[in-house]
Amino acid sequence: MSAQLADALRAQIATMEPDSQLPTEADLVARYGVSRTTVRRALGDLVDEGLLVRRQGAGTFVAHRRIVHPLDRLRPFVSIFAGSGEQPEGRLLRYEWVDEPVLPSAQSPVSGALLVRRLYMIDDEPQVVADIAVPDPFGQRVSRAEIEQHPVYQVLREQLGLTPAYGRITLSSQAASDDLAPALGLPEGHPLLVLRRTTLDSGDRLLEHATYYLRPDRFELQLTVDAAGMEKVAYDFGEPGAALVLVPPA
Repeated sequence: MSAQLADALRAQIATMEPDSQLPTEADLVARYGVSRTTVRRALGDLVDEGLLVRRQGAGTFVAHRRIVHPLDRLRPFVSIFAGSGEQPEGRLLRYEWVDEPVLPSAQSPVSGALLVRRLYMIDDEPQVVADIAVPDPFGQRVSRAEIEQHPVYQVLREQLGLTPAYGRITLSSQAASDDLAPALGLPEGHPLLVLRRTTLDSGDRLLEHATYYLRPDRFELQLTVDAAGMEKVAYDFGEPGAALVLVPPA
């Protein structure tokens, strides 16, 4: 029964604007003639799908459509907004040179770097905080005006004549710290998606390292992978002490 109610609510949500409030549980019970347990299960499923958000003491609301960040190739972070039809505002929160060793590269530790913090906004709503480090000697050639006006990859290419060749990306999650939470409009300790990206050129020189702190209600990270060459596995969950065997593809 909860699945049918979820389908009906899904159709209703499709016609509503983000931040619109749904009827109360009592109203839904009366409207659809179902139990409160059924209503709670249906709402819970839609919250899990990211279609609804619960706000303590306020009710249940239509969630903002999530922006999908594909991880199939290296791309300027700001480009993901274009794919969703959004035009983000970028606010520079930090522009500072530090001399102490930071960001170990593939070859040797970097002696200093330009540290930048940028806040991405859409319609005055905070979306992402980005901490970007451009290492010595490149960071010393990046002006505040350039980094205020343009994405870091654009500055690397057009201002410094550098070409990113490949990147390393890691994904994790963490609780919003006391400096990140206010910038993102979230309570301290709220979970965040974290994307870390290290960019190098064809000579393995470190060009930049960026950490993006994303609101999980606004973003979805998506990776498409190819099954060609996948190893076979041999394992028996029902056999205590069984060895897990990976068989390389032929």
